[in-house]
Amino acid sequence: MKPMQRLKTLLLATAAVGAAGSAARADEVGGSASLSTSSASDTDGFTLPKGKLLLDAFVEMNLSKDLAFKPVSLAPDLWYGATDDLTLGVVHSGESRTGFLGGIGDSLCLTGSDNGCAHVYNNVGLDGRIRIKKPFAVDVGLYINSISDPFQLAAKLGIDGRWVWGKLAVEAQPSIFIGLTNREPKDAMGNPVPSAANTETLYVPVTASYLVAPKFDLALQAGLVLPFTEPGDNWAIPLSLAARYAISNQFGLGLAFTFPELIGGNSTADARSLTLGGSYAF
Repeated sequence: MKPMQRLKTLLLATAAVGAAGSAARADEVGGSASLSTSSASDTDGFTLPKGKLLLDAFVEMNLSKDLAFKPVSLAPDLWYGATDDLTLGVVHSGESRTGFLGGIGDSLCLTGSDNGCAHVYNNVGLDGRIRIKKPFAVDVGLYINSISDPFQLAAKLGIDGRWVWGKLAVEAQPSIFIGLTNREPKDAMGNPVPSAANTETLYVPVTASYLVAPKFDLALQAGLVLPFTEPGDNWAIPLSLAARYAISNQFGLGLAFTFPELIGGNSTADARSLTLGGSYAF
């Protein structure tokens, strides 16, 4: 199947599933840092009311130079309001894991080993968001960042905040991931492999969104990714531009174009991605 034919099939499949979004209101300013909006959530943008469910899914497409659609992946998330102040999630997308838009190769990698997929399925996490006081929520989780060898398990600790001034909203979602397994992997000769180390990484995404029309907003996201292992070579500042539309109180769609490493130790504007998201709240 040709790349464009495969892409059309994936988009149709995503629409049928009801793809993914955020814990943010359609009638508030924009959404959270997510690609779509839904009125199922509370006004803080990160927690759901008790008993509510939000199904998220993202079609992630690599558009890097010479690697267009290599890979293409589908990353679903499912969030549940356990109480008005506690939301639990089964997470696959990079967006829900780190707060940054523009993930590549998360969850279900659909284009095969010859087109950028190291594994068909290789990551999942359990996440909990606890509202402590508006506009803040504590975000904790346990994530398997690599199921295949080497197995990589990490704990997440973060805090989410969202501030609204009229049609403008600003969000910050700083978090740190702490490696729990295979912190210092070695190759077959017993030599350390720093590039595969499962150590600490700091993520600081900051997103500004503006309500252009009652159900349509534009968002700009930047921030810092800082691994604690060889930070001078691996730090990065991503940049994303997103457009989001709330079709109804239950459905939302969004599209984001991202430079995952616009500035950094190994920065290259040749790294690019396109992400399509949608949401279904029930």
